[in-house]
Amino acid sequence: MFESSARPDSLLMQHECPSWLYPVTMGATTIWERWDSMLPDGSINPGKMTSFNHYAFGAVADWLHRVVAGLAPAEPGYRRFTIQPHPGGNLTHARATLYTPYGLAESRWVIAQGEITLNVIIPPNTTASVALPGDGGKAVAIGSGTYSWSYPYVLSATPPALT
Repeated sequence: MFESSARPDSLLMQHECPSWLYPVTMGATTIWERWDSMLPDGSINPGKMTSFNHYAFGAVADWLHRVVAGLAPAEPGYRRFTIQPHPGGNLTHARATLYTPYGLAESRWVIAQGEITLNVIIPPNTTASVALPGDGGKAVAIGSGTYSWSYPYVLSATPPALT
């Protein structure tokens, strides 16, 4: 088991081992079985559990799509979506796209100059419920199309706990 006192966004954003970006700095195009499958000097970790295509830490991708970018199916088959981004930590932008049976779905947000802009694409013949960050969880129902919202927004110094 790996333990760290680092904040979750540190594991996401830092380039040193342990982190999700460390393998990228080492040339990875897949998710490794362990943080240090390849050592900083380029040699392979001599341990018995060293895979370069393993889903052990892959749940971060699901978390980035569904929580950070906020793009998630509201029911099986992707006919209905939930868009509910959760900006936080040191992140100032996020984008998730998904090719569904109905076409492209996207959630993209950017925080700049005290404002947040949320852009979404909802595929043809589908609907979505969109909850804007900082709006108290109120959701608006939308149909197929491209939508954009911009409004004043400041990242909190202590983001809310996410599960």
